Amino acid sequence: MRRPAVLSVPVLAALMVPVAALGTETSDWIDGFRTDVERCWNPPEGSAVVTVAFGMNRDGTMKDDSLRSIPREMADMDSFTAARRAILRCSRMGFDLPADQYDAWRNIEMTFGPAVEGEQ
Repeated sequence: MRRPAVLSVPVLAALMVPVAALGTETSDWIDGFRTDVERCWNPPEGSAVVTVAFGMNRDGTMKDDSLRSIPREMADMDSFTAARRAILRCSRMGFDLPADQYDAWRNIEMTFGPAVEGEQ
């Protein structure tokens, strides 16, 4: 079975505060955030791994014009466009993120990968 895969979403190292300092409930919102974006990820045929970064507003919406590829010289524009589309589509109403941990999620990096054959 072929299923879209999202790799390391969000990349924990990209959080601005060490994960250990955030408490035990951290993994719950990280997993929820990852799942929310993964539902919108529809990789193009032959897509490559792409990492994107963006800023977040306190209400859980993405900051306008903050989405960019890492590195900026993105070779696979189709993959970047698909990742951008997933984030924009899923962030319309804002993500359910803990307000008291805003410093941890105000800047996000997400790494998206192609669909993996045989994954269920």
